[in-house]
Amino acid sequence: METDWILIYFVNLVCVSAVFKDVVYIMDKSGSVKETDFDESVDFVYNVTEYLAIGSSDMQVSIVVFSSSYTEEFDLNDHTTKSDLLNAIKNLRGTSTTGRTYTYDAIDYVREYSFTSAKGGRTGANRTVVILTDGLSNNGTRTITAAENLRTEVGAEVFAIGIGSTVSKSNEELKGIANDPDSYYVHYIDTFVYLCNLVPALVPKLDSTVTPTLLADCPTPPTTTPDPSITTTVQTTVTSTTSTTTSTTAIADTTSTTTIADTSGNSAASSSSGSGSSSNTAAIAAGAVLGTLAAAATVFATASLLRRWHLSVKEDPVVLAAVGQYQQAPIGPSKSKFNIA
Repeated sequence: METDWILIYFVNLVCVSAVFKDVVYIMDKSGSVKETDFDESVDFVYNVTEYLAIGSSDMQVSIVVFSSSYTEEFDLNDHTTKSDLLNAIKNLRGTSTTGRTYTYDAIDYVREYSFTSAKGGRTGANRTVVILTDGLSNNGTRTITAAENLRTEVGAEVFAIGIGSTVSKSNEELKGIANDPDSYYVHYIDTFVYLCNLVPALVPKLDSTVTPTLLADCPTPPTTTPDPSITTTVQTTVTSTTSTTTSTTAIADTTSTTTIADTSGNSAASSSSGSGSSSNTAAIAAGAVLGTLAAAATVFATASLLRRWHLSVKEDPVVLAAVGQYQQAPIGPSKSKFNIA
């Protein structure tokens, strides 16, 4: 008698500690999804399921696929062992993809039928829906309304997983589909091949007692975070180029040099006043002084060259002889033909 009570207590303890949850996946197979991409979605569901406790007293799983129409691939109670369920999921690989994105029709179907007792829904089980899609639906308003009805009428928590640039750039629909907060219930990934990276994120939300790890062969998504070293390198290059340009222009043209020096000073002064840094002000002042000195040196050098050229021309014997001959030439047509040899 005592042994029977212990057995009953143990069975009740297992039932209480198990995750008693009905999970329905709604998977996009519209024409924008390649068949290989859909296979990646199937593999994602498969990898998530591998971590979960599956059974009539644990977690049950159903899958609905959609495009222009929808199909429930299997009900919640069709596969009550993990091995059977994993085989059923794997058999979905190779599914043809075509049609449009009627997300709202699939959500309405799940709300009306998937959690009923006829489909294996259990009284008292927590209800979860995971929607995978690569694009916005044909009617965003209807889709968001359908998801709201799913939450309020069935009491389901809804996760939304968006794949690709379309939903990542315009994600208000996904936010409307999923429960709040978005940071918990909405997930994004660049392409289907990186879906495996979301396995460690989704599994604990379905079963908080499980701590999954990233699959060994799961490719890492490319990072889009700017590299500070790249910015520093660009700024250094621009500064160096500006300095070189200023020096070159100063040698070629005195007027341009003065303008560039003034412009640099004014621009730097504006920057300094905006930042309020005394060290920047000192650097700017030094730069202005150096620019002015360079301009003055250039002016002096240019003036010296002109003076030497002028004197050399004036004192050149050939020139002086030619001028003398010109002055002694008779006035008339022959003077117009006078040439300096």
